[in-house]
Formats: sequence, structure tokens, C-alpha cells
Amino acid sequence: MKTSRVIGSSLRSMNRNKLRTFFMMLGTLIGVTALTVVMALGQATQGEVLHGIERMFSGSTILLNAGSGMMEGGPHGPGPATTLVPGDIAAIETEIPAVDVADRLQGAGSREVVFEGRVSDLSVLGHSHTSPEVWNRGASRGTYFTEDDVQAAARVAVIGTRVAADLFDTDDPIGQQIRIGTVPFTVVGVLEPFGIDPHGIDKDNEIHVPYTTVMRRLRNVDYIAAAKIMVDPRADLDATVEAIEGLLRERHRLAPTEDSDFHMITPVQVQAMIESANTTFGVFLPIVALIAIIAGGVVVANLMLLSVNERRHEIGLRKAIGARTRDVWWQFVLEATAITTVGGILAIGIGVVILQYVRLHGIANFAFPWSVTLIGLSIAVVVGLVAGALPARRAARMDPIDALR
Repeated sequence: MKTSRVIGSSLRSMNRNKLRTFFMMLGTLIGVTALTVVMALGQATQGEVLHGIERMFSGSTILLNAGSGMMEGGPHGPGPATTLVPGDIAAIETEIPAVDVADRLQGAGSREVVFEGRVSDLSVLGHSHTSPEVWNRGASRGTYFTEDDVQAAARVAVIGTRVAADLFDTDDPIGQQIRIGTVPFTVVGVLEPFGIDPHGIDKDNEIHVPYTTVMRRLRNVDYIAAAKIMVDPRADLDATVEAIEGLLRERHRLAPTEDSDFHMITPVQVQAMIESANTTFGVFLPIVALIAIIAGGVVVANLMLLSVNERRHEIGLRKAIGARTRDVWWQFVLEATAITTVGGILAIGIGVVILQYVRLHGIANFAFPWSVTLIGLSIAVVVGLVAGALPARRAARMDPIDALR
């Protein structure tokens, strides 16, 4: 039997069984669409996370946490978290020559913020006046608070761009008065846009106030949660870490056998975080999408086996009038391959539409992964060949006499 007749027979069969063809196509369509969308969004997220890590921890920096602390204020897990005080950071700046500048941090957690009847629950963070230099993020409008504001525990605030949009809409927030809890604050600036940080926190939806104001007016404590320390790039970072550790242990009167009541994160540890993120994005996301494609192949194989049982009379009749075993084999393989290939092509179109929608609405910024899409289409073709092989073998080995009974 000629190849054209095999192809024609396959097409007629798929046309007669539209519902079954649709469900077989659906499995591959979902798998390839998932691969395309997941990889594109995964690459975009990876870029944002790595960019955020670089912005927060680039250069010679040390993040010092109280206890087993967190950057966003307060401890988690065992260990004291009230022993790190502003005087410790002042001593580090004074007694360790390699330290250039530091930013004290104390979080107030999520607080109710009110402006003229508009209410939002927002993250309120206490910083030093050195925050723009240390975190490479100042005010895009207005100003950041000053050293005098910090010394006076002034009620001034610098708000994120999302906070400005939500509370003030199109009005100018500079000079306006908001209320954080029960304490009134004057808005003096709007922070530069940042986006999502490596912890998944929207940094544009937060408010910065002097850390002293958090300590005295919002939390009534005499300690800080953390500090970010900038070290001279020419200095030995490991030696600086050891010097800070020795100084703090001495100030905190810790015995040699006692664990430190603070924790430091260095660029070496941050690099390990980046490598871990690369592994996650580069390995696990494609695996998830490939599992979807393989699951689609299993659906195709099962439905093709069902098709063989339903079409016994057709197979027997074709073999009785001269169709060779390989003709029947090729018919079923071509059917499965054609279905998965068409599903893959439709998936590319759907993926383009979804990703274009995501891009136009500013949800993520990325380049369309054409190479990944072509790989997904190739995998769909291979899945069709493999999924159709077993049903095709069963159909080809069917005895025409038994099939026609």
C-alpha cells in the first residue's frame, strides 16, 4: 500500500473520531503550553530574583542578624534576639577600620496605615539615614530622612511606589500626613522602585521610617533586629567577619563555650543562594513541564489502545484486502504522531497569547523562549511516535480472520 494511502486512511480515521482525537491532542497541548509558559516565566522570575540578590548583597557586605534573626524584624527559632543594640553597630564602625558604613534595622511588622479614610496593612521598616548608600535605593521623589531625624526619632516616612499609588492615587504624597497605627507621620519621600526581593516580598509596598522611631514610638524596645554593614572592597572580608564576631562576643560577654547570639550572612553564602536558585530554576521547572508532556503521551497511548479495540473490524478488513503489517503499523504511528504534533503547534500559539498577555499587563518581562518551544514541539513528536508504537504493534499483529468475526 502506498504511503499516501496510509496517510489518507489515518486522516479519515481521525476525522471520524473527532472527540477521541481532541482528547489525545489535549494532553500534548497542555504539556507543551506548560513547558513554554513555565520556562518563560521561570526565566523572568530567575532574572528578577538574581537581580534582587545582587542589588541587596552585591559588593563587600555583611548582613548581621540578632539571634538567628531575620532581616525584616524579629527573630525566629531559638536563641536570644534582644542583645543587638545600636551601640554595637557604633562600636563596629569605630573600632574596625575595614567597615565603611552600616545601616541599623528594626522592623515594626505589618501595621494599619491610614490616609483620609483609605486603609492598608503595610510592612513598616526602621532604617538609618545611611540606608540609601547601603542598600543602593534612595528616594525617587522628595528626600530620604536625615541623621537629625534619626537622632530625634522623628515621625517622618518614606513610602514605596505601590503605597503611594494605593493611598494617594494621583495626588502628590510629599508633605501629606499618614497614620501608622495610632502615630501620625509626615511623608517626606517616595522610594525608588524595586520590585520583588529574593524572599518574595514586594519592596514597593513598604514604608521606611527612622529605626529609632520604630524602637521608641512603635515598638518600645531598646534593641535592633539587624544591620547591613558595608566593608572596604580592598579589605579582607573573612578577617573583617572574624573581627566583628570577636568584638560582639566581647561586648555581649559570651564565654568561649557559648554560641554567638548573632548571625552573619556574607557574599559567600549569598553566592550559594544564587547557585541554589539557578539549580531550582534550571532543573526542576523543566522537569515539571516535561512530566506534563509525558502524562499527555500516556493519555495518547491509552486512547490509541482503545482505538485499536474499537477498530478491529476495520483492521481485519484492510488486512484481508491486501494491507501489509507495516502499513497498519504505520497508520497508527502516524495517527498518534500527527495528533501530538498538531497539539504541540496549537500549544505554541496558546503560549504566545498567554505570554503576550502577561507581558502587556506588566506581570513579568522576558524574551519569548523560542528554543524551548521548539524543543517542546520535538518532544511532542517523539512522544507521539513512542505512544503510538505499542498500539500500532497490537494492530499490526492482529489476525484478520479473528478481527472480522
